[in-house]
Amino acid sequence: MPTATVPLTGAELLPLVQDGANVKSTISAYGDYARSKYFNHGAWQDTTTQIGSITAGTPFTFDTADVLDGITLVSGSRLTVPIDGVYNFQWSGQFQNPENTIEEVTVWLRINGTDVAGSAGQIALPARKNASILGRVIIGWNYFLTLTAGQYVEIVWLPSIATITVPTLPAGIAPAPVHPSTASVIVTVNQVG
Repeated sequence: MPTATVPLTGAELLPLVQDGANVKSTISAYGDYARSKYFNHGAWQDTTTQIGSITAGTPFTFDTADVLDGITLVSGSRLTVPIDGVYNFQWSGQFQNPENTIEEVTVWLRINGTDVAGSAGQIALPARKNASILGRVIIGWNYFLTLTAGQYVEIVWLPSIATITVPTLPAGIAPAPVHPSTASVIVTVNQVG
């Protein structure tokens, strides 16, 4: 395949088939269409330790946007889609259990404030090893959801005991092993159809 010797401007015409007819579109117009139709996405994380309720589900909140293109975050927890489509929601959270016993957390989805049947998953958190080595685990999974423009999704969690948290941890510094800090929870949303 030959390569372009001159940078493209976006005004070049592409041949397309639309409703059975041969048509042409500029590269720029095609890119704008494809982006608005299929490439909405976003990624967020939270840099605070989250504490949940043991009597009602608590939505995860996010305070840092990593990538923004079409998907919006409203009220800290509502991941809102701009157009009708199928979206992949992928999340992960770092849970911490300070207890001497195995404890559980349940995580599920809400769409526009309504719990989604069949979306819950239960996580068993390991017991702490001792007073300074707490039980920790990173868990995550993804959901494919068909949504309409303006709908929002929240990821909700419910711990079995009040001492379970979703912590952020500081960076390791010298002379200890050096590593970056951790987010408590992250989420990415990609439109896939």
